Amino acid sequence: MNDLTDMPDAVVVIVTYNSARDIAACIQSLDKHFPLLAQGRGQVHVVDNASTDDTPEILKRLVTEHAWLQLHMQRENLGFGPGNNVVLNSVPARAHILLNADAYLVADSLSPALEHLSHRHDIGVLGLPLVYPDGAPQTYAFRYSSWHRWLLHVLGARHLAKAMLGLAPLRGLMARLPYTRSFAQNHAVGRLDLDNAQALAASQTLKARPAEWVAGAVMVLTPGFLKASGGFDPNIFLYGEDEDLCIQSRKLGYRVMTLATTPVVHVLGWGGATNFRPVVARLKYNSLKYFIRKDVDGALNRALMRAVLPFYVYGRNIRHLWS
Repeated sequence: MNDLTDMPDAVVVIVTYNSARDIAACIQSLDKHFPLLAQGRGQVHVVDNASTDDTPEILKRLVTEHAWLQLHMQRENLGFGPGNNVVLNSVPARAHILLNADAYLVADSLSPALEHLSHRHDIGVLGLPLVYPDGAPQTYAFRYSSWHRWLLHVLGARHLAKAMLGLAPLRGLMARLPYTRSFAQNHAVGRLDLDNAQALAASQTLKARPAEWVAGAVMVLTPGFLKASGGFDPNIFLYGEDEDLCIQSRKLGYRVMTLATTPVVHVLGWGGATNFRPVVARLKYNSLKYFIRKDVDGALNRALMRAVLPFYVYGRNIRHLWS
């Protein structure tokens, strides 16, 4: 399929690893809320990274129920970015939509994004809003990583920032300051009524905003940027790959934007409450060490980020770094 006329309008890519709890809801939400699939103009490709739970069995059942669903079963865990690359580098489309296995739609958030991109050939990566399962807003657009941003995270500044948003004068100030603007915009929308999300989608006015980088839980990649970049850096197994991709977008002359469609529900992420897992922390630590070498300018900045990194990743569990 090299001719544009032969390509699907959109290919949704979902990478799974032990996602038995979430993957059926994710696929079912696409069936319900992404009309291109029923129209035969879209596809969903799931890359399973050698799951050891019931994910493969669930996927094999789902693929018999949906003609637009295709599976790519891997023999080893490739990681998030390389897992996405399995499809990004082999299945052409007018747009590729990346969706986490633990995310699901409550309205058609994707069609407006594709319509927006059809008029914006300068965009490489488009991020969409995220909420938690209770409708509370979740951060989806960020400033570039830096030692002081990581240090503020270690010190718990996020909790202070959320408290400040409750005060109108401070909320307005945060929305104007470059360092807090993305956080204020992400969290100032209030709690989404998930039961009435489709009514909201029908009435909302979409607004696009520039971003430095956007969360990989749901993002749309354009074909020009994908061809120029080759997708995710295969050296990043887990964490930092979405920011790195957005950095590459800018370096290649493409913009990174967000579009205020109806939010996508993201069940869990690094920003949410999780149980500490040493193996995942080690993968995150090693990926971010590589990210610092590749994407951070200035010897002093790199040194400061390497100094903060153990505390940023491990927090009070830092003893596991040397265990």
